[in-house]
Amino acid sequence: MSKLENNIFAKISLSIISLIITLFIVEIGLKTVGHFYNMKFQAEYIPSKEGTDYIRDEMYESYSFKESSKDVILSIGDSFTNAGNVESKYSYPHQLFNIFIDNKRPTTVLNMGLCEDSTFGVNKRLKDYLSKSTNTDKKPTKVLILIGAADNFERFQKEAITEVKPWYSVSSHSWYKSLSIYKVIRHIKYHYIQKELTSNISEASLVNTNELQVILSEYKKLKDNIHNSTKISLNEIVSNLPIGFTKYCNNLHISFNTKYELLHSLNVYMSKILASQFKHDEALKWLLDLASFKPLKFWGGEFDDAYFRIVQTFQFQSEYSASEILKSLDSMLANSPKIKEFTHFNEFYTLVKENEEVMKQTNINRQQAWKEMISLSKEYNFELYMLNYPSNYVSANNMIRKVSEENNIPLIDLNLYFNELIGQSKRDVYLEDDDHLTPLGYKLMAQEIYRAINK
Repeated sequence: MSKLENNIFAKISLSIISLIITLFIVEIGLKTVGHFYNMKFQAEYIPSKEGTDYIRDEMYESYSFKESSKDVILSIGDSFTNAGNVESKYSYPHQLFNIFIDNKRPTTVLNMGLCEDSTFGVNKRLKDYLSKSTNTDKKPTKVLILIGAADNFERFQKEAITEVKPWYSVSSHSWYKSLSIYKVIRHIKYHYIQKELTSNISEASLVNTNELQVILSEYKKLKDNIHNSTKISLNEIVSNLPIGFTKYCNNLHISFNTKYELLHSLNVYMSKILASQFKHDEALKWLLDLASFKPLKFWGGEFDDAYFRIVQTFQFQSEYSASEILKSLDSMLANSPKIKEFTHFNEFYTLVKENEEVMKQTNINRQQAWKEMISLSKEYNFELYMLNYPSNYVSANNMIRKVSEENNIPLIDLNLYFNELIGQSKRDVYLEDDDHLTPLGYKLMAQEIYRAINK
């Protein structure tokens, strides 16, 4: 019996030793192949899946190597930096971090993006961060700023963020993740993720027209049901909607649990599709339609996402004159006098009626904020890079370019870069809407930024 046990033990030991030797040989072989073929996927990092309860606007993100980093890049701005429409692994700061890993350059990347923030909000947040941060590991050597598109959103009640947000930290690989075997397995997984990602984008480009028809039909139907007080099944309506609707609303935390929430979310998603097709005039028409149908909810703050869209879409559209829009607003006011008490209504009314004066004052305020941020770069000794928008926010992009030229601050021209890409393909391959990129768009944005800051 003892002899049999010894034989079994010997066989098991031999098998284990053989396996270890085989893995060692495979590891050496893969490292050799990787060295000669310079496999880029060797150092790519893919984080674990983000939970549905993880809300990006409630914290900042830090991506760092386990070893000390020479450079610390602070990315600060609005939704293009925050990337709340996708998981954090697709945001441009995270993908920029991946590029530094690929090139074996230990670099910490910080994401201080905040959806719907303004130039004035970024100025305040940057000041607070630099003056109050005691962590030398997060002292920036470079600061990337993309901001300005939402400077006219809620300008009557704009309050700079003052609360301290917690940091969500992601470090580079654990020891086993440096093994070539692990990297090959991860690369295969990453390949299929990317394949699925790009195929979904292509499909989205093809079905946008059909999506619009479905969304518009359900929007009109729901509106009629609400107007006539007809009994409706929300589950039935949602089940008829494209999967893109649910995904988009969930990512941006736009609720559709009640009939009014669903009406609002349908309108927002419809404006997203129209914007991706450069049909901002039509998007404005339907946003005004929602405001006219339920003015108390729209201007009273219950339809905040739609209100943000109407302010932003107004900047893009060219079909409707100020007098035409004011006529529509005056009609709402006549039917619902209470909206005169709402800040949102007065803010938008003033933006339309006195647009030239509003933009003049906004630009004065923008220049002052940029002047202060440039001073911060000198006081805290970091390189400042200005980024402009991939989408055509003319006023914001013009101001960014003007400040860059007048102060000799490097400009990363994302507007030119993406317009050239869009000219060769379709807009919705790269931009999900006017304020968010697709995962592919964020990846290309990170690549362009890396190229620009390493000239």
